[in-house]
Amino acid sequence: MNAFSRFLTGTATLAALTLMTGCGPELPPIGEVSGVITQDGKPVEGVALEFVPVDGGRPSMAVTDAEGHYSAMFTAQTDGALIGKHTIRYEINGPAAPMPANPDAEFIPTSKKPDMGGKGKLQPTEIEVVDGSNEINFEFVAG
Repeated sequence: MNAFSRFLTGTATLAALTLMTGCGPELPPIGEVSGVITQDGKPVEGVALEFVPVDGGRPSMAVTDAEGHYSAMFTAQTDGALIGKHTIRYEINGPAAPMPANPDAEFIPTSKKPDMGGKGKLQPTEIEVVDGSNEINFEFVAG
């Protein structure tokens, strides 16, 4: 192998290593956010949360599991939410219906939304995310 071939091989190897180590965009400062959503002390499953930064920027999303637990996601690969104040938007979807074992069976979705008598809201409606870990619990209240 001559000197030029070794140079090309070395350059190609360096370029490949640079791409594999991730020269992507740097993430803004984010804090981890998790907690539980309840109504009358009982967990609420299937609540989709959106953490919307008051000062602008990418919102984070989360969905509660059967125990009412959620963990915010900034991107598909990154947990958390931007540091700062956020308003909270939500939608209640209820738990996901189990898929039938038989592929020919009829799929009938189910939903167990909290009974708020037609009125209710999630509290708090605004939160502040700080650097590090943030445990923020929410409660559905009548109103």
